[in-house]
Amino acid sequence: MIAIRRCPPAEGLIATATYYIHQGQRKLGEEVFQLFELPGRQGYQLRSSLVLQWPLPHTQRITLELEPTWRYRAVRIELEAEQHLTLACYQVEGTRRLRARIEAAGRRTVESSLVAENALLDYPSALFVFALCKRIVLAPGDSTDLEIVHIALPSLEPQLLPCACARLFDHQEIFEIGTFSVKEFVLRSSGQEELVHTWLDDAGVPVRIERREAGDPMRFTLVRYRLFRA
Repeated sequence: MIAIRRCPPAEGLIATATYYIHQGQRKLGEEVFQLFELPGRQGYQLRSSLVLQWPLPHTQRITLELEPTWRYRAVRIELEAEQHLTLACYQVEGTRRLRARIEAAGRRTVESSLVAENALLDYPSALFVFALCKRIVLAPGDSTDLEIVHIALPSLEPQLLPCACARLFDHQEIFEIGTFSVKEFVLRSSGQEELVHTWLDDAGVPVRIERREAGDPMRFTLVRYRLFRA
């Protein structure tokens, strides 16, 4: 059992997790995320730092603001590559609209607005998969059609994508760091291409994520995990 309970080092901190990211045997990078509960139980904040060698060497800092029901409020992504910074902000308005603003030095600021009912966001980050799975309510063996907003890397531009999500039957599985009882989810495109395949522990933290981004496979493997409180 690798979840360690102890007094949290920061106010509101619920959990931390570290992932190694691979493409086959090649290590692409690492991601570390932290989950906080906001004061007064006003929701959650997820923070992530990510270093990747794909599609070019870069670092990322990600912040998600979530409602108590795990519905998205706002997302901020900072991507630094080749000494240039790209800043993307996404704001959820009501239940039907997502506004995006993408700024990069030397380029025209891009603003867009998407109509998406109860937007579900997808991005190549373990943090996003964690938040996405918190919003999908399925019994074991069930599936549903849904529409996600996929944020492309490295452009950070959002795109509506019709998908189907299936929850496979719960089971125990052996991973690199131990044996877990897991909930298993698969997200497929309308053309039946597997986009995201994830295994979650009892607390909803991804133990492993397999996904494709721009046609390339990526595997996120949990290597450290501390749960400070449920």
